Amino acid sequence: MVVGCLLTLSLAPLPHIDGDAALYGKIAKNVVESGEWLTFSFRPGWVVDKPPLTIWLIAASLRVAPGSDAALRVWQLLMSVILVAVTYRLARVSAGREESLLAALLLVTGFQVFYQNLTPQQDVALTLFLTLALFEYVQYRRDGRTGAAVWTGVWAALAVLTKGLVGLAAFGIVAGADVLLAWRSRDPNRRWRWTQVALGGVVFLAVAAPWFVLGYLRQGMPFLETFFLSGNLGIGRFFSPRISVLPPLWQSLLAYIPVLLVGLMPWTGLLPGIVREGWRSLRAGPSSLRLCALWAVLFFLILSASATDKVFRYLHPVYPPLAVLGARVLAGALDAPGRLRLAGALTLLLGLPVLGGGMWWLASRFPQEAQLYLPIVRPFVVTLAASVAVFSALALWRRNRIAVAALAAGAILAYGLAAWGVMQDWERLWPWRTLAATVHRLYQSGDRVVVFKEPLNFPEYFIEAPVALVEDEAALARTWQEGRTFAILRAGDLVRLPEHPPYRVLVDMPAGWVLAFNE
Repeated sequence: MVVGCLLTLSLAPLPHIDGDAALYGKIAKNVVESGEWLTFSFRPGWVVDKPPLTIWLIAASLRVAPGSDAALRVWQLLMSVILVAVTYRLARVSAGREESLLAALLLVTGFQVFYQNLTPQQDVALTLFLTLALFEYVQYRRDGRTGAAVWTGVWAALAVLTKGLVGLAAFGIVAGADVLLAWRSRDPNRRWRWTQVALGGVVFLAVAAPWFVLGYLRQGMPFLETFFLSGNLGIGRFFSPRISVLPPLWQSLLAYIPVLLVGLMPWTGLLPGIVREGWRSLRAGPSSLRLCALWAVLFFLILSASATDKVFRYLHPVYPPLAVLGARVLAGALDAPGRLRLAGALTLLLGLPVLGGGMWWLASRFPQEAQLYLPIVRPFVVTLAASVAVFSALALWRRNRIAVAALAAGAILAYGLAAWGVMQDWERLWPWRTLAATVHRLYQSGDRVVVFKEPLNFPEYFIEAPVALVEDEAALARTWQEGRTFAILRAGDLVRLPEHPPYRVLVDMPAGWVLAFNE
């Protein structure tokens, strides 16, 4: 587990592989340059559709280390390590030391948790604050302490300041379901005192509300629309997609099942046991396990039933409670001969085929990119597959503890190889720093820098000059002929540039994009 945490922290200097990281980095740069920390800016007339907490953290990091890749993600990596510790503490409420350590181990070696560490966004912070709120709520349910009610309100408020109403909705639904179940079962250990609950609510509002009130006062109805009504973070987001077209209803309802199977790798084989343990906990388990089961089930079902985009990172908050439930399953199997064989077989039969099928689908849809990324992906897949095979063989031979240790070590080795591959090859595939340096070397006052047709966040983050999006061929031709212009476009779109003035390609990216210049 310690090695997994150290690997997580070692990811800080990796180049950024997700455009959202560049988007939030650019917004944070604007914060640092303007000194305006309350109302964010990206493009004129556009309300930044994320609450302030992660933007503040990125901006603070950039003030300490301007231009550093590590500055954009070091805060998230620290949060990931803290999340592992909080998952251990959550499991420790109703489990011994070994089982709690297994919960932390399952989390730190899970595929989706590792991948999210590579992409500085709001999801890791949201998961951390929701898990902290859940932990404090469990403490309150057990002891009835006022301090636990207050801290529950604090962490729930920070979840809202991370990703808006979804933070309140997620925690509120789980807590409400717990209240209902405890009332129906006449739970003798329920500790609710409504004065304490009210105090937690007051603290929640005191922490969460001021920034939203200020945002509405400064930006008016567009702010209200964005965060509360039909905008990207409003209630309407639950009922309509923003970045994709929904598949047919039955596919939409089942979309997160393969995501969960892959996201749990290499522990996918534990899923039937997790479902069984969750059902048992809902009916007669300790309150901490019941809350973990409620959290995982309700969050998964709500995402599946929603008519919004099916994005795999949205599932990130279910993994801490799944790790706690999975640790209960794994702890019961360690010293029971043969209990782990089914998990090993299911990982081979479910996890690896789903992972391979997902990679095949991506390769068939994006064949050019697949060839480029193969040197990065191949060592990871081979190592992870070999680790699962070893785990299954050891479980079949009833060497359960060795099997678990081998699988965890193999997963960490696979992730380390993936991180090394990104470090070695990403700048060759996507040389954004080279492109930006080329523009900076030739740029003169009055020059234009444009991106054709497809919005890209990396140029706006790395290039210090203003970057504009040009969406049609006529506008591109007009800009090109009016003066010195740097154009970032796909290589196949070079034919759309006017013949005069002629272009020359300054940077040619293996991934198919070029930087063209008209002088």
